[in-house]
Amino acid sequence: MKMKKLGASILATIMAASMLAGCGQSSTQTSETTSDAQVSEATEVASDAATAADEAAATKSIEPTEITFWHYMTGNLEETLTALTDEFNSTNEYGITVTLVNQGYASDLQTKLQASAAADALPDLTQAYNNWLTPYLDKIVHLDDFVANDFDNWDDIVEAYRGECSEFGFVHAVPFNKSTYVLFYNKTLFDELGIEAPKTWADVEADAKIVNDAKGIAFIGYDDSTGAIEATLKQNGESFVDETGALFDTDGGREAFEYLSNLYSNGYARLVGEDGYFSNVISNQNIASYVGSSAGVSYITAEGWELGVAPLPGNKVNAANMAGTNIVMFSQDTNKQLAAWEYLKFLTSTESTSKWAVSTGYLPVRQSAYETAEYKAYMEENICAAACYEQSKDFFYSPTFDASNDIRNSVSPAFEQLVLDKADAQTWFDTILSTINAQY
Repeated sequence: MKMKKLGASILATIMAASMLAGCGQSSTQTSETTSDAQVSEATEVASDAATAADEAAATKSIEPTEITFWHYMTGNLEETLTALTDEFNSTNEYGITVTLVNQGYASDLQTKLQASAAADALPDLTQAYNNWLTPYLDKIVHLDDFVANDFDNWDDIVEAYRGECSEFGFVHAVPFNKSTYVLFYNKTLFDELGIEAPKTWADVEADAKIVNDAKGIAFIGYDDSTGAIEATLKQNGESFVDETGALFDTDGGREAFEYLSNLYSNGYARLVGEDGYFSNVISNQNIASYVGSSAGVSYITAEGWELGVAPLPGNKVNAANMAGTNIVMFSQDTNKQLAAWEYLKFLTSTESTSKWAVSTGYLPVRQSAYETAEYKAYMEENICAAACYEQSKDFFYSPTFDASNDIRNSVSPAFEQLVLDKADAQTWFDTILSTINAQY
């Protein structure tokens, strides 16, 4: 992965000057969710950074420096991140030291970032979800020229991850701890009843009737009700929302809500209720399957029965929600930017992302990592990883804009109430449509 130091230094200097000088142009490509004030401030920052780049043009190496990286990983996740970071610190040829700073839970990190942005005290690097970033987009380092000039194969990054990392009109991040939604199911029960993991909506309805008639339990549940609506619409060739409002006031949108409402009204689907998470429900064999994050597989206890994992069933197309954070750069110091980029290249290398995925259960961020001997062996033993890989071409990410958090927070309780009211398809459609549009 390393380059010869002299060649790397010259390339880094040229690339940094190009990247920093180009930030003003990149900011004009920012999506409509970014305010004019943010764009203006980002342009001023870019101008200052371009001057710094000119001053640094004579630099022929990355000087030894310390980079701070804020994160919220715990347990084995933190241990693996620490091991990878220690490897980078001991092997990079520039004297770069990356210091990891655990900020607690994800919500703690989000709060700390917002306060630090206001105080101009952001770290060099941080984990972040896109919907955290909209208040301080102007402080993010644009990575377009880093990617163009000093990344071995950006197209090797999973396509949906690339899209999410450039959602604001410029490359603002690299992908990190990624997961996707899959169908967990009781394979022992399926085998007993002579059914297989459903591949289509029609299969879900047919299998659900068999399970319900034979065992008197629901067939399916959804850990994320808003995600369930979005995925169902995508699977029917429809969109969910954007910064202008709901996008599913179509015949296809109505069909999607008819499918969902029928599952619940027929007793084929259920809410999680007091069980908290569907991993508890399926562990107790009180449901045949559920849709949840691949990162949650370790919470399922399959005692006396065999767990199966499959891609999400589709309809007109296949579509699977993806989740997880990316890594964002904030440092405005030219040397620190170059140093931070070396670390980001290391973390996203085929070797590192494969190690990360095998150790943590998260997904590799590169297609090539799925082809490594290490990860192939892992998939042979890990049915969840194999199912994720099978649907990796079908990943989609949820759009980020000012109302996106409010929409997520309002749709979930509306979804639950519709189920409790045993509402018909038209009521489902009207309620979710009006709930979303009320957030703008």
